[in-house]
Parts: sequence; C-alpha cells; structure tokens
Amino acid sequence: MQACADRWNLPVVERPPGPHHLAFGAFLGVMALGLLIAGAWLYASVYAILLGVMLALVHRGTRDELFFLIAMNIAFPLMRGAVPVIRARRYDDLLLSIDHRLTGTYVSVWAERFVTFAVTELMSVCYILFFPLLCFSLLRYFLRHKERLGRFYSGLFTIYGVGFLGYLLVPAAGPYLAFPELFTVPIVGGPVTHLNQMLVTAGSNRVDVFPSLHCAVSGYILGFSFRYQRREFWLLLLPICGLWLATIYLRYHYLVDVLFGLALSGVGLAIAMRRITSVQGRLACN
Repeated sequence: MQACADRWNLPVVERPPGPHHLAFGAFLGVMALGLLIAGAWLYASVYAILLGVMLALVHRGTRDELFFLIAMNIAFPLMRGAVPVIRARRYDDLLLSIDHRLTGTYVSVWAERFVTFAVTELMSVCYILFFPLLCFSLLRYFLRHKERLGRFYSGLFTIYGVGFLGYLLVPAAGPYLAFPELFTVPIVGGPVTHLNQMLVTAGSNRVDVFPSLHCAVSGYILGFSFRYQRREFWLLLLPICGLWLATIYLRYHYLVDVLFGLALSGVGLAIAMRRITSVQGRLACN
C-alpha cells in the first residue's frame, strides 16, 4: 500500500482517524465479527484483513484514499454471499410497509401510470449516469485537485460505511425482485434500458437497497460540486434529480431508501465541509 502511495504521490501525514475511518471501520468490524461467529471463516478473514490494513494505515499516518477505493470494490460484491450468512431474512416487506404508511400507496406501483418506452429510456439514462459520475469524481480528486482529496473522500466513505452497514442491518432486494406480482405494466425500453438492466443484474449484491447509495452518493457529489464547481452543479442538477426519480420508476428502491439516502448525503457533505485536511505543505511522501 505504501508503494502505491509513493507511485501516486500521496503524502504521509500526521492526522487522527476521521469519521470515514470510524464508519467504514465499523462496517468491516461488524462484518468480520458476525461472519466469524457464523463460522464463515473465508468471508470473515477478508473483512478482517481489510480492517487490519485500514488500522495499520491510520496508525502510520499514511494517506489511505487508495485503500478505500480498493476496499470498497472488494467488500461490496462479497456482501452478496456474506450478508445472508449473518442475516438470512430480507426486509422488503418492512420497507414496503413504511412506504405505504408514508404515502398511503406503493410508490413504485403508483409510478406505473407514467411508464412508456420514451420515459423508461430517459430514466435509464439518468440511472446509468451514476457509474461514470462516480468514477469521474473518484479519479478527479485522486489525480487532480489533490488539495480537495482528503475532504472529498472523508465525506464519501463515511456515506459508504454507513450505507454498507444499512445493507447488513436491513438487507433487501428491491421491489422489482421482491414483489414482481404487484406490477401489471412491464418496464420496456430500448438499448439504454437493456444495458442498464444488465449492469444492475451483474453489479447488484441483492442486499443493496436500504439506504439508496445511488441517491446518497450522487447527492453528495452534487453538493460538493455546488461548493467547488458551480457550473458543473447546474449541469448535473436535472440529470441527478432524474436519477433519484429513476430509482423509484425502475422499481429498484423504495421511497424510504431514497429519503434516507438523501439524508445521508447531507451527513457526508457536513463532514466534508468541516474537515480540515492536514497536508503539511508538500506532496512528496516523507
């Protein structure tokens, strides 16, 4: 990990653990402990190793943004097999009932009245925007604008840590998988819709519903751009609002997932805006 930091010119600094260390570390620790108790040694060892590496980097004061990039992409797909070992129940029924209490209806079912080929394609374009938006944002601050790197990653990975804990505590698959019998109008679209469905099928870990990290992360990126790239904020505003609507329209999320995700984006922004990055005047590693 230190060699990677050297290669990417990430400095070694003295700093205490931040909220993202606490949130992501709590997720890794709970996963490792739960899997260990359940006797899933292989899964437990992966999460324990990730936690150990993170703690070692914190202890050494080494910039660990690269670690979080790697850890996120290891921890997330493993949850598909690991979470059911700890919590076999799915909570789609609970989330659906909360939606009904909030609105008096099932929101994704209510949205059927707007389903057309053109609207589905538009919603799919907005939803699929999340993937290039996230990749671009991660690489932008990693490769450029390094003065904002620690600030951006601290809020973002606090969101991911809390979000992944949500996946563990309230695992759910989403309306399109849990309640297909509720829908009478099929989601039919063109090539973008098909591509989006393929990406969701391949990329989902089947517990990634509460909270909606599509909403939390995109809201965080939107808020961060309002602070630092105002023109970009206005360019992204409508597509990201469309993304939030698409989570309901495409039947991937419940309304409560979206609301909690948007609230979580506010938490991440508050952390990012308050955090003081203690880079000691140079970018070369000590």
